[in-house]
Parts: sequence; structure tokens; C-alpha cells
Amino acid sequence: MRTLAPTLALGTVFLLDAVAATQTWPIPVIGILDEPAHLLTAWLVLASVPFLAGRTRRWVLLGAVAIDLDHIPLYAGLDVVASPGGRPVTHSFLTVGGLVALGLVVARWRAAACGLAFGVLLHLARDVVSGPGVPVLWPFDHGALVLPYAVFALASAVAAIAATLRSLSPPDMARCNP
Repeated sequence: MRTLAPTLALGTVFLLDAVAATQTWPIPVIGILDEPAHLLTAWLVLASVPFLAGRTRRWVLLGAVAIDLDHIPLYAGLDVVASPGGRPVTHSFLTVGGLVALGLVVARWRAAACGLAFGVLLHLARDVVSGPGVPVLWPFDHGALVLPYAVFALASAVAAIAATLRSLSPPDMARCNP
């Protein structure tokens, strides 16, 4: 089953994205489709890389979904936190940089802050191929970065292949950190 998990995760992400693309859904349905896809994408990337310790991995997974809490002010009618494309301005590299800076400055928060930063980065990677894109360079550039879904699909497939190959190696060889 460990060997099939990356393929199942990839297929589930593609299925969730395909369903999301079939029509304009109400916001709660979008969340039900989008958040598991973000979580599975982050898990897939983590399964493909050997260099993150277990504790940091939890923060990555949390960061991949928790960043969407920044949509709540928009739903409450506070459009001042939105970029012209409609995504919150916190969906930018500024948030990632702030979390990394926090991790560098406060050593005891390093694993949490850097894990959250990586999770947010993975979240943004999915968001640039969906909807209005992402204001990645806000506040320096208010435009939204939009890439074709094929870029995400290819990167996700590569991650799934790498994760599958890692799962085939003996458990003590599959990870660099306990």
C-alpha cells in the first residue's frame, strides 16, 4: 500500500481539481474540494523529499491549508485585504519570507516557522494554476501570477514518481532524518 499511496494521492488531487472545474461552486463546496487537494499535494511533495524531519513535516502540512484562513476577512466583506485579482494579499512571497525570517530570528520557532513557510509555498504553487492566480510579489507588484495547470500536473507527477521510488527503498534508507 505504501507504494500505491503517491499514485492514489495524485489521482485524488486530479479528481478534486476536475470536479472543481466543472462549474462555479458555492464557497463551502470550493473549500471541501480545494483543502484536501492542498493537503494531499503537500503530502506528496513531502513523501518525495528525504530531507525534512518529522516535526517539521507537520508544520508543512498545516501551512499548506492554514493560509486559507486569510480568506475569512474577504467573506466578511473586507475587500481591502484582497489583491485586484481577488486573492488575499497574504497569498504572496511576503508571507513566506516573513515566516522564514521569524524562523531565522527565533531559534526555538525555526522548525515551525520554516515548515509553515514551505507549506504556504506549496499552497501558492497550487493556487497559481487555479482561479485568478496569486499576487506573489505583493506589495511590489499587484499583478497575479497565473500558470497553466499542466505545469502543476507535471510537477505533481514527478513528485509522485519520486515518492513511489522512495517508498520502494528500505525504510532506514528512505529518510535522512528520524
